[in-house]
This record gives sequence, structure tokens and C-alpha cells, in this order.
Amino acid sequence: MAKHRKTGAYEHFCVLIFAQGTWKETDKDSVRNLIKEKLKSLKEAPYNIFYKLTYRDKMPIHADCHICQPIYKMFEEFKGNNDGILYLGHHYLIPEDDFEDMKSLTNLILSHNKVKKFYLLYLDGFKEIKRTILNEMNLEEFKEKLKFKKCNSNDFILIIDNDKFKNRTVYEISKRRGPSNIYHSQ
Repeated sequence: MAKHRKTGAYEHFCVLIFAQGTWKETDKDSVRNLIKEKLKSLKEAPYNIFYKLTYRDKMPIHADCHICQPIYKMFEEFKGNNDGILYLGHHYLIPEDDFEDMKSLTNLILSHNKVKKFYLLYLDGFKEIKRTILNEMNLEEFKEKLKFKKCNSNDFILIIDNDKFKNRTVYEISKRRGPSNIYHSQ
């Protein structure tokens, strides 16, 4: 986005992976390593969705982006005292390139036995809202601008397949219900 614009902010792609129980540091590393290994295997696609996962263990501080902090605080609120991993960065999604990878990401994350669920948000940057208003929004005002949807992994993949994936929607994606919670990465 051009810096001279007086509305909106950067696009954001965010994923919060939520622990099943309490994680040891090795559990957290094993979940992160799943994504790192997948990234290494996708050398031919230089800007795939796995590259768009920017790891955060502290609140981002960007002088020119006032949306990062409310997103971070919202995901920390979701996480509460539970263990988790947050990825948050200024990345845009390209449906024809990223949606197949998003399905793979869903299966990969939920394949780990130490993962309960994850949250995913793509935010276009509120291009219609003046920056001065964005700068002054508190967390509750920010959350009012979003939609929230709970679904299992099968339902989320159907949302993608049916072109129903929505910007500004926080998806809470859990493992599918049924006799088996075993997933295979694509």
C-alpha cells in the first residue's frame, strides 16, 4: 500500500495454533518444525502461504501499522493462559495461489497430536477507514469490525472449495469429529 494514502493499513495474515493441553518446549518446536519442513519442500513456489507465516513471540511494534497490536492482543486474549504459537505478518493472499496451500496448512497443523485447534484471519487492511480512526481504535472496537466463525477442518476446506472464504473473518478451526482425527499433509 502506498504510504501517502490516508485510509486503511497493510494486509495481514494471521494464524494462532492452540495447544492440546500443556506444551513442553519440545512440543512447541515440533509443531513449528512441521511448518518449517513443509516450507523447505516447497522451494518452487517462492511466495506460498507457508512463507507468509511470520512467527511472533512478542507484540509487533510498527510505527506505520496500527492494526498489528490489536490483532496480537485479540489472539493473546483467545489464547488466555493456554500454550500456542502465533504467526502474524503483513502478507496478502492470492486466492488462485494460496487457497490450495491453505487447505494443506489446515491439514498439516491439525495433524499434530499436540494441537487442539487454530485460528486464522486474513485482513484486507480496512481500506475504507481513515487512518486516524484506525489509530484510535481500541480492542473492542477493532473486534466489532470482524466476523467470527467456528468450524471443523472439513467444513473449513469446504468453505475454501466453495469460494466462501471471507476477509475480516476469524475462523476457529478444530479437528474434525468422528472416529479418526488423523490427517495427512498434501
